[in-house]
Amino acid sequence: MELASYLRDPIVLDHDIDVEQIKRRLQLGEHPFVFVERSGELYALNSIFLLLELERKAQARFAPAQLINSSPIKIISLSELSAHVLDVLSQEVTLVRHKEELQYFRREDYLLAMTASGTDTDHAWLRTLFSSIPKGLMIVNLRYAVVNTNEETLRMLKMSRPQLSNTSIQELFGAQHFDHVKSTQAPLLNQVITLAKKATVLVDFVPLMMNQAMTGFALVLQDLPSVEAMAMELDSVKDLNQDLEAILSTIYDEIVVVDAQGVLVRASAHFIAGQWQNPPNSLIGARILECKSAGDVICRVFVEVQRKKQKVSLMGSGSDPILCVGNPIFTDHGELERVVIASRDLSEVSQLQRELEKTRKQGETYRQQIEWLQRQIKHIPGSVVVYASPLMDEVMQEVQRVAQFAATVLIVGESGVGKEVIADLIHSLGERRSNPFIKINCAAIPETLLESELFGYEKGAFSGADRQGKKGLFVKAHKGTLFLDEISELPLGLQAKLLRALQEREVYPVGGTTPVKFDVHVIAATNRSLLGLVAQGKFREDLFYRIDVYPIEVPPLRDRREDIGVLANHYLHQFNQTYRRDLRFSSSAIELLEAYDFPGNVRELQNIVQRLAIRNDTDVIDVPVVEKIVLHAGAAEGKKQPRNVQIVPLKQALEKVENEMIALAMKRYHSTTLAARALGVSQSTVSRKYSQIRDKVQLSPVTAPLREEKQS
Repeated sequence: MELASYLRDPIVLDHDIDVEQIKRRLQLGEHPFVFVERSGELYALNSIFLLLELERKAQARFAPAQLINSSPIKIISLSELSAHVLDVLSQEVTLVRHKEELQYFRREDYLLAMTASGTDTDHAWLRTLFSSIPKGLMIVNLRYAVVNTNEETLRMLKMSRPQLSNTSIQELFGAQHFDHVKSTQAPLLNQVITLAKKATVLVDFVPLMMNQAMTGFALVLQDLPSVEAMAMELDSVKDLNQDLEAILSTIYDEIVVVDAQGVLVRASAHFIAGQWQNPPNSLIGARILECKSAGDVICRVFVEVQRKKQKVSLMGSGSDPILCVGNPIFTDHGELERVVIASRDLSEVSQLQRELEKTRKQGETYRQQIEWLQRQIKHIPGSVVVYASPLMDEVMQEVQRVAQFAATVLIVGESGVGKEVIADLIHSLGERRSNPFIKINCAAIPETLLESELFGYEKGAFSGADRQGKKGLFVKAHKGTLFLDEISELPLGLQAKLLRALQEREVYPVGGTTPVKFDVHVIAATNRSLLGLVAQGKFREDLFYRIDVYPIEVPPLRDRREDIGVLANHYLHQFNQTYRRDLRFSSSAIELLEAYDFPGNVRELQNIVQRLAIRNDTDVIDVPVVEKIVLHAGAAEGKKQPRNVQIVPLKQALEKVENEMIALAMKRYHSTTLAARALGVSQSTVSRKYSQIRDKVQLSPVTAPLREEKQS
């Protein structure tokens, strides 16, 4: 049958079509395909798919261009068809010009025409190709007669052509397979069939369609042993490929493989974003020299390897350095086959070098600061402030800041927090550190002598006075620092004279008429609220504002419990050095000390550490000895509670005593773990019972917040 008998006139759709009109045109003739024109080119569209879309959208007018999902169809002259056979076989439909008219045919039409014809010399090579394909091919009509077959089919079936012609194809391959394809008009693939001569083949059954009607069957046969060998080889290659992909995915460097012509054949998942516009594994098959996405350094490495036929290393320029190394792979004949290019981003190395240099400079800065602190410590005659808490760190920053100036400083804090140590440190860090630092406790000197101590007196000023007179502390502290401790205890009468002295920077000695000038840095300290005393009329308001130039508040030890451990170890170290001992605290002992409020602050902590060091009989100061000392200190602090002497049921009395002991332990230790250890019960028992009595317990107003631990 000639190919011309299969040609059809095409239906070409405009940009906007009438839905009902196109339906009528498709129903009048056999048109498996319609064509859509766009930008001067024609695109094939399956007519059944088009009708389904028209029904789904239910529109009066429709633009078919939106359904295009394929490439444009190239128009071929029918007389030149033999030169484009491969193009015809690669697409479902072909447009041809025949007798100056545009017509089309389907791929199966072409195959039927070629296999059924034995006289068309122009297409003899196609029949030769059909015969030489290394798979069995067979065309069967609807009467199950063999229309055509190749030699490979005869070899697999172990039959001659006459034998095959006299064989029932239905019985040979099974009628159910043909019936299934005929009923579904869909291919039936990968059917394993054992033939009568013990041969086993893998068969694909494909329907042959023409004008939307089935005209026969195409059978593709494969020898099962060869299929199994191919499958095993394919599995081996697949496993090898998976191993290779796993290796490439774990390598830190970027790996790309190109062939001798520069075509990218493999790439690792990891890549350097700076030298690719798109991931390289998405560019497989592209030439890297023609691909704008590839980095310049990779292209240069490939060109150099291709030219030199040896390993090449190049460094990429720019802010982020990249090292690329190209390794050639040769065939057995010494020809270049592949180039493996490994790239490493050196920006991280540069970043590490910069961070190392930054760390080195920071270390140098720390060294200079330590040396400066060591020099400063040498000038400090008193004790060094030991701390670890953020609160004390803020205080020390204020101390360092104000020490550079001669502004009057008012240090406020509870008794024993170390106000005198802070004052000593301010003087030692200031420019006046080589001059006198005079301390006076305003509460320790009788009122009658306080004026003469501060301002001095002339000879004969009062009975019992030194015949030579005496310089006051203001004059003795000239060019230095005067520390007025407990300034809140100054008598009101003397406060006025102190105010004048601070304002005028001069004093009149007792019994004198000539003022004496002085230049001192005044530091005052108090453990009371001066504003409260001002409100009570016990402290002059003008004097308060004169000395409250730069206030520094030293927090109590209970508010900076982080300092308790370091201070305790510091005082124990001093004790060890003095008495040549080697004592140390256990971690549990430090936790117990940190749970105590220390109403006497640092001074009380220092005394307790000395007491613990003396009382302890071993090298480790542990919980038992600390419990005794701390509980004794807590008992001395609080008042004894009267016992209930009324007779009550024993169970009620025991419950009351138990609650009192739990409340006392929690007040003292502020920790369920430490309280449980002191009471000799489990932590969960203390936590549960204390939660039941918590609302009934009134804790001290200075008690630190309760610290609940999770049960271990």
